[in-house]
Amino acid sequence: MESMWGDVLEETAPGAENMHLSWMIPFWASFTDCVIELDAQHIITNVRRKSESSSAVVGLTGKSFSAIAAEKDRDLVEDNLHQLKTAAVPYLRFQFLLSTGRYYRWTLIPFYKEGIYSGCHGVAVDVTEQTIKEITLNWQSAVMDDGRDFVRIFDLDMRILYTSPGAYKMTGYDSTSDMPSSEHIYTPEHYKNVYGNGLETINKQGFWIARGELVRSDGTLIPIEHTMFSISNDQGEVILLASVIRDITVFIEHEKDLEEARLAAEAANVAKSDFLSRMSHEIRTPMNAIIGMTNIGLGASDIERKNYCFTRVDSAAKHLLDLINDILDMSKIEADKLDLSYSEFDFEKVLKNITNIASIRAEEKQLHFIVKLSSDVPAFIICDEMRLSQVITNLLTNAIKFTPENGTVTLNIDKTSEDGDEITLRFEVIDTGIGITKEQQERLFTSFNQADASISQKYGGTGLGLAISKRIVEIMGGEIWVISELGQGAAFIFTIRVKKAEGKAQTQHYERIRQRNLRILAVDDATEVRDYFKQIMDALKLQCDVASDGHQALQLIQDTAADPYNIFFIDWKMPGMDGIELTRKIKEISNNNSIVIMTSASDWNSVEKEAAEAGVNHFISKPLFPSTLVNSIELCLGAELSEIKSDADNNFSKQKYDFSEHTILIAEDIEINREIISAILEETRICVEYAEDGKKAISMFSENPGRYELVLMDINMPEMDGYEATRQIRSLDIAKAKSIPIIAMTANVFKEDIEKCISSGMNDHTGKPIDADELLDKIYQYIK
Repeated sequence: MESMWGDVLEETAPGAENMHLSWMIPFWASFTDCVIELDAQHIITNVRRKSESSSAVVGLTGKSFSAIAAEKDRDLVEDNLHQLKTAAVPYLRFQFLLSTGRYYRWTLIPFYKEGIYSGCHGVAVDVTEQTIKEITLNWQSAVMDDGRDFVRIFDLDMRILYTSPGAYKMTGYDSTSDMPSSEHIYTPEHYKNVYGNGLETINKQGFWIARGELVRSDGTLIPIEHTMFSISNDQGEVILLASVIRDITVFIEHEKDLEEARLAAEAANVAKSDFLSRMSHEIRTPMNAIIGMTNIGLGASDIERKNYCFTRVDSAAKHLLDLINDILDMSKIEADKLDLSYSEFDFEKVLKNITNIASIRAEEKQLHFIVKLSSDVPAFIICDEMRLSQVITNLLTNAIKFTPENGTVTLNIDKTSEDGDEITLRFEVIDTGIGITKEQQERLFTSFNQADASISQKYGGTGLGLAISKRIVEIMGGEIWVISELGQGAAFIFTIRVKKAEGKAQTQHYERIRQRNLRILAVDDATEVRDYFKQIMDALKLQCDVASDGHQALQLIQDTAADPYNIFFIDWKMPGMDGIELTRKIKEISNNNSIVIMTSASDWNSVEKEAAEAGVNHFISKPLFPSTLVNSIELCLGAELSEIKSDADNNFSKQKYDFSEHTILIAEDIEINREIISAILEETRICVEYAEDGKKAISMFSENPGRYELVLMDINMPEMDGYEATRQIRSLDIAKAKSIPIIAMTANVFKEDIEKCISSGMNDHTGKPIDADELLDKIYQYIK
């Protein structure tokens, strides 16, 4: 040790003995863990340590002093050594973390030879435990002083020794003033719990935790989690008590959310279970009808009996298809894959198609079914025609289903706003049915739910329609809601955003009517219908009066004898005097010079003979549309417009197709599907050739491409599917292979399925089950 430190400068007081290193060396050894020597490049050249000291300073010789530090502290070490080397400081004392994981405090002193820096000597002390305690205390202090928790330390007599800043933040009191006592900042219930059960539990177990409420300075209450525990010294004696209060407002909100989510999940599972049970019943019911009626029909010899069975089978099959479509739509919604396909279409024509079906159901229940289309609604719009029809049909079906006989169902369509080429349409489906309670309304638009479980037993249905409608409406940029009271009917209202079609008439301008001096009388016992007549005729700038029954109509005719009515719109079914009797009287009064147009929701065939004998000139079906009224007026006035046809013609006659001298190729692997297609096409006299799979279709086309004018291509077939068959046909080195129309014919009817067909080279798509009218229309479109 002496050779390491060299001579020691001694300063001795008069009369005292000289100081000897013999006592100094043990002294240094007692208070340091090692001594160290560095050369001018700060390489460790010598280390002496106590035998019991930490192994952290073993094997240091030959290493750079900065290299023994943990990476994060190396810059600190280098900076200190640089100061020592440049004589900026006479000595250095600093600590750092060694790469071995221990903290050491170092004292280094430079030494020189002939005035040149030659290195330094130093001693080191292991301060790991002390440093960790300081870090821990600093962390604890930061948590207590900077945190938002309410922390207090008490002595054993419950005198407050410390209150954290977080206590003032939590309670809202000024930190510069004394905080009120516990009795004032706790609710009475929590105060009693703390100073009763809390302290007793701490005395027994050393720890207590409970929930309660804390009173803020403004009097508001906040939920808290209160923890108290005892603090002991090294001898295990309890010396202090600690209290930690945490604001759990957010936690409770999350807890409530989790509980609500749990209950919702449980309810959803129950709803889905109920739904599956209900669907089992709903699906088996039409299946039973299909199977049962098929067997009865097969065994029947009477043609009327067979036709009756086939009619029931057709009805049950369509009902089953509706159920399946609802289930598939709901699965798309839950997977967030319900997309829209926008196109331009004649809005009023679509409404007619929808209401033609709904009016049949309404007539069966003897309901008044009224449609009011505002005159400012564009004639042509751009949106998803199929999905919009689905929502309207769903709401009308429900309204008719839940409205008792002789009730009223009304569909109102209005334009509420317009921004450039985008408009907002508002639809209202109003009924006089059973109504819906507020509680039931909350569940209406939820998947797998109906307003009441008993509804499915009495009325049937999946309980999915409104949930599907809600999603469709939302995708269309609108919203849907209900206004109802139990027993007071219901109004289902929704809005959507659509675009006006470019280059098309934006509203129905009926300026083709050549006679502007017409006088019209509309007779109907329904107030809504009379109001609608007035609205339409006002838009047409035609004079129109209305009467509620036959007697009032006759009185108006008598009062206006000097300027008589030219055209009468008369409802068939009216109380007192029906439309047939009123027509006879009008024809007598006018000497058969007036025009009578009869309106009814009933089948024209049931009244045609009697009406014709009474003198009815024309018949139109309810619900009424502006274009229907205009067309009927023009038709009766003898307008030479070839495109005008009566609703009776439209309702009771189908267009006949003649495809003779045309040949098409159909790729279809299922025999019964081939039979169905053959039956549909039989009356068209078209020549059909079949291929049982994609490969056969390619072969038949390749051998005689000039023979075929169109290909109907099934998708799912053995050997080769329709996609690949289409691609291979298109790639053939035959001119017609590139141009021949190919129409997909498949049960894959989702948007992405249709897009996949088009991308494979097909021209169009028709779905299964096959709609005869759609199939004939598409064939006509491509071979005309």
